[in-house]
Amino acid sequence: MQAFIINLDSSTERRATIAAQCETAGITYQFIPAVNGKQLSQKEISQHTRSVNYAFKPGEIGCALSHLKIYQKIVDENIAQALILEDDALLTEQLPEVLSSPAMQLPVDKPVVVLLSQVNKFVNKVVAPITPTTGLYPVYSATTSHAYVINLEAARRLLKLLYPVWMAADKWCLFEEHGAFRLLAVYPAPVLLHDVAQHTTIQQFDDVDNHNRQKRAIWTSIMAKRPLSAKIRQRYRRAVVPLLNPIVDVKAGLKESGQ
Repeated sequence: MQAFIINLDSSTERRATIAAQCETAGITYQFIPAVNGKQLSQKEISQHTRSVNYAFKPGEIGCALSHLKIYQKIVDENIAQALILEDDALLTEQLPEVLSSPAMQLPVDKPVVVLLSQVNKFVNKVVAPITPTTGLYPVYSATTSHAYVINLEAARRLLKLLYPVWMAADKWCLFEEHGAFRLLAVYPAPVLLHDVAQHTTIQQFDDVDNHNRQKRAIWTSIMAKRPLSAKIRQRYRRAVVPLLNPIVDVKAGLKESGQ
């Protein structure tokens, strides 16, 4: 499976680290130069984002545009499915076996995204076994974008949904509620976060309270203007899904185990 790795040209150490991991895992990869949001002019930001944009930090804009760049490449080159990594991913020894599983051969006629990173919560109903110790599960909550597999139809729909940029690249459940794809995850996660992720390339704000207020206000505005179909899917996820199957809280389990 072809892998695309998002990496800033200036992040040479990260590039070397993830390249070495891919070579060890036997993964064919191509670096995709990340869009540096800090170098975008106000004119460029206006051109590539919507007036109401939850991902308003320069780093968030750059991240979203970087992922969209890969989706466009997948569509332009008619790539059936691809592995997308960010340069702060930590590949486990299980990843090659996971990627070679028949369960990871995604359908060509239905949009699917499979998260390889650790999710917040998943629905405890296995969709398919992957290895003797891992399975494919529906996602209930997830917010990272450093490792996932996406098929052509999902890439096509995300391009239409997310450009111009109005949302952070990792709001997976929101995108699923908009009908962009079916969202699944491998559990236990075969890709973790490398230590380099502690040094984020996303700009931080000194006035955290004001930043959070802005985020909440924009989120409320966006949620209010969603199509009815997205609101119904969200209500179903929250009210019905937990009644049908147990929800596993991955983060709570990690806290209890001291990880």
